Amino acid sequence: MDVHQMQTPYQATVLRTDVNRAIPSMIPYILEESNMAITEAFEALVYLVLSSVLGGKKEPLKHIVPFLQRLRATDDGLKEADEPLVAQFLLRASLPNEPLEGVATRLLNINFGSIHTSSIFITQTLFELALLTRAELDSIREEVLEALNSEGDWTKVALLKFKKLDSALREVGRYYGLMHFALPRITVLGHDLPDGTRIPPGHRLAIDIKAIHYNAEVYPDPDRCDLFRFSKLRDDAEGTTSKYGFATPDNNYLPFGAGRHACAGRFFAAMELKIMLAHILLKYDISFPPGVVDRPANIVFNGAIVPDVKAHLVFTPRTPALRSESH
Repeated sequence: MDVHQMQTPYQATVLRTDVNRAIPSMIPYILEESNMAITEAFEALVYLVLSSVLGGKKEPLKHIVPFLQRLRATDDGLKEADEPLVAQFLLRASLPNEPLEGVATRLLNINFGSIHTSSIFITQTLFELALLTRAELDSIREEVLEALNSEGDWTKVALLKFKKLDSALREVGRYYGLMHFALPRITVLGHDLPDGTRIPPGHRLAIDIKAIHYNAEVYPDPDRCDLFRFSKLRDDAEGTTSKYGFATPDNNYLPFGAGRHACAGRFFAAMELKIMLAHILLKYDISFPPGVVDRPANIVFNGAIVPDVKAHLVFTPRTPALRSESH
């Protein structure tokens, strides 16, 4: 993110307001894209990612800037559209006389920040789902189908009823997370901690996320990844249970950060991840290749935690009798 974007970060406001409000209308498009992308990926013999060749922003800007020019030039380009576009929201919020390259770069940064983290979350979750018993997987499928049948379609309310999938995602965020540290900051003022440690101004600091996420006083048996940890807490809780949600940060759950700087796109991420995982579970059985009994070890570099990019999973199409053809 360049200095210009850091000084006027309206893209974060767009995510917190326009994009979050548009989530219900985005669900059909995310579902359609999920269906197409997953089907094509599983049918392809070879799938190559050429980011190493076409990396950086120069190449994508060649395509995004003309698209933004066309969108801005159309009579209804800045009005409400049938299909909500993040690009449209950014254009609407852009600064006076801001070049389209600046708006396009903001869009690229949103894409970068969302795609790699969502990819990590869904991969880690699939690895963990592959370790579950058939009965446990079927219980997730049954909850998904019950939610879809009760709401009549893939809607925001239906997704909120995917409590077991939501629990799986939150537990993956607790157990693995994205980094070994959280809430990186630069101190503006000095501060003395209760134990006498002095934090001088102008220094970088962060929180050891494992000390938070593996606190046995908060999370019993913290060294075990229990995908149903938070759905069981919801079942036992009285009153509101939203605090156990995947996209709800608190002092003991920090993969999305905390406070007013918490990830602005976390609700969108939760929506797309639950759609993709539900779609996969309804249409495929998931397993590791023969002979593999443990999930692949993560790769750690510079504090980042990434699933093994060379690991394999087996996706076996489920027969029509075992899944709902209407969804």
